[in-house]
Amino acid sequence: MDDSRTRVIILGHGTSLAADLRRALDAIPELVVETSFDDRAMIEVARAFHPDVVFRSISASRPEDMPSIEVMRRTAGLSDSSFADLLDRDDAALRDASFEAGALDVLAGIPGPPELLARVRLLADRRRSFAEGRRARRLLEESAAEVARLNSRIEVAGGAGLDAVERDLARLESIAELGDELNRFQDFDRLLDHILTEARRACNAESGAIFTVDGDRLRCRHLQNDLLDARGDRSYMDATDRPLTLDTIAGTVALTGRIVRVDDAYEIPGHHEFIYDRGRDIATGYRTGALMSIPLRTSDGEVRGVLQLANPGGEVDQAVFGDEDEHVVEHFASLAAVAIERTAMTEALVLRMIAMAEVRDPTETGAHVQRVAGYSVILYEAWAKAHDLDQGERERQRDRLRTAALLHDVGKVGVPDSILKKPGRLDELELAIMQRHTIIGARLFKGLRTDFDEVARVVALHHHERWDGKGYPGRVDLEAGPDAGMGEPMVPIHAGLAGEAIPLFARIVGLADVYDALTSRRSYKDAWPEEKALAWIRSESGGHFDPELVDLLGGAIQEFHGVRRRFAD
Repeated sequence: MDDSRTRVIILGHGTSLAADLRRALDAIPELVVETSFDDRAMIEVARAFHPDVVFRSISASRPEDMPSIEVMRRTAGLSDSSFADLLDRDDAALRDASFEAGALDVLAGIPGPPELLARVRLLADRRRSFAEGRRARRLLEESAAEVARLNSRIEVAGGAGLDAVERDLARLESIAELGDELNRFQDFDRLLDHILTEARRACNAESGAIFTVDGDRLRCRHLQNDLLDARGDRSYMDATDRPLTLDTIAGTVALTGRIVRVDDAYEIPGHHEFIYDRGRDIATGYRTGALMSIPLRTSDGEVRGVLQLANPGGEVDQAVFGDEDEHVVEHFASLAAVAIERTAMTEALVLRMIAMAEVRDPTETGAHVQRVAGYSVILYEAWAKAHDLDQGERERQRDRLRTAALLHDVGKVGVPDSILKKPGRLDELELAIMQRHTIIGARLFKGLRTDFDEVARVVALHHHERWDGKGYPGRVDLEAGPDAGMGEPMVPIHAGLAGEAIPLFARIVGLADVYDALTSRRSYKDAWPEEKALAWIRSESGGHFDPELVDLLGGAIQEFHGVRRRFAD
């Protein structure tokens, strides 16, 4: 069996729909597919196959014959698998029962190949995310046990050694809090930066960095330096990468998986073959003293990065890192490794979905969606500041918005090439078919039960609404059945949502999308000069666009320019 491919198994009743699903899945090269419709052999087949995704084929006339998902998990060792149910008839009660039993998706028909592949990929990535969640929980349990031990020490310590015990307790409580955040945030770059901050705080380190391994390069992803920040010198933040070799400390840690501690980065004992690269110090006038580098090892045993701290207490000549510092920072490194692994899975899922849309629609490029996401976050930050939103809430919502904005047009995978790539104007029927991409995109996230999925569904469905109500698709009941809104296309009647009935994130992404479309060159048009684009957007304030967001865009245009420079075509 090719372990690099996603393993899918269909269990249960041998309905004609199950046979259709098997044929559709067999046609996808990246999948390995198995079936078992024998009640006696089903569990053994599932246990031997080790599937990533399990489809349970259920006959609506005999749902009681199908073992529950929980029973299958316990008896077949499928705790890591993502479950979806396949119904031979769309039945609302049975659909609800499936979700209540733990199914992540329910099909009552076989979607087209692009949508089916996207759904399987989503389910497979959920499985990997669940596995990482268990790893994070184990780390939390270890930290909680250590917290309990230290609390006991506090009770018996009295005055002697109490400060050290309380310091250790504070360190471990911060680890527990970070572990909880792993389960709540999608923006793992921000989480990595937060982990670095807390690791530095635990060891009173003046500066630090997180490196990630990217092929044969070592990328410096996160840098922090209290002394240079106090001087107002932010030049040290300029991101750099370097070859992954054994001649530097970070490279040695990444390649060997060994922890390295030195008392002075400039005076490394001769038995070491590595040196400390002073280039950044020379450029900024900083002096690195004591240094500790710890590998970031993910669940597959691979070293994916390095957590590096320097100058404990800000003292170059005296302070050094001790054994207890190393022990504590290893916990932070474990959390950072989980974040890196989750980041890789999330990015891979998003990029695969974007790539599918780009293959179908050449205008839906990676640079375009990155710009739309960047503009959307800027607009949301401006809106949140104007409405005095709590900082924690702003950060959580920003996470969800950015990823949802990247996927705003993913539903184009279900629109025929003859329409997507038509060089001329679409007729009314073609336009109606094109408009269905909003419903197709929303359906990809239907039934998935996280906050992110809800935001992605809303943005995909409503980013073409207009403030004056003349947009599309308006109110759509995605729960009415697998083909809700997907029958024979009707000539658009523009009975869309209007005003604040349009979800805020959809209004934001809609404006960001149009701004980028106007100011970018396409095969069929030149980029508009920015003043012309902004003048047109202002003329549509209260018509196409939310007037408040139009005003906020005008005040954030310099930040928009930064996004455009970063994600140029």
